[in-house]
Amino acid sequence: MSSLRFQRDKPWMTQLASVACLSVAAKVEETQVPLLLDLQVEETKYVFEAKTIPRMELLVLSTLHWKMNPVTPLLFLDHIIRRLGLNINLHWEFMKRCERLLLSVIAGKN
Repeated sequence: MSSLRFQRDKPWMTQLASVACLSVAAKVEETQVPLLLDLQVEETKYVFEAKTIPRMELLVLSTLHWKMNPVTPLLFLDHIIRRLGLNINLHWEFMKRCERLLLSVIAGKN
């Protein structure tokens, strides 16, 4: 957010950028994305229209050159392992083995 230039005569812009960042994060992490109105803090000075927040999301993403937390096979593995319901020791052991396998594939080792 520090690279976004906020004008002193527009104090609402920091809050709008914050809501937009929360919205982007929710879209990346959550399966049920909250309503934009729910992302806005209660008792706030400013309440933004639904169409304004996606515009700021695009500005934030453009500023980041769309470089966000990349999806990796490990994220999928963690999700799948949790669905399997393995106990915590098996979970971590399986995850370590998968990590080693993925790293060896990337390194070109069989």
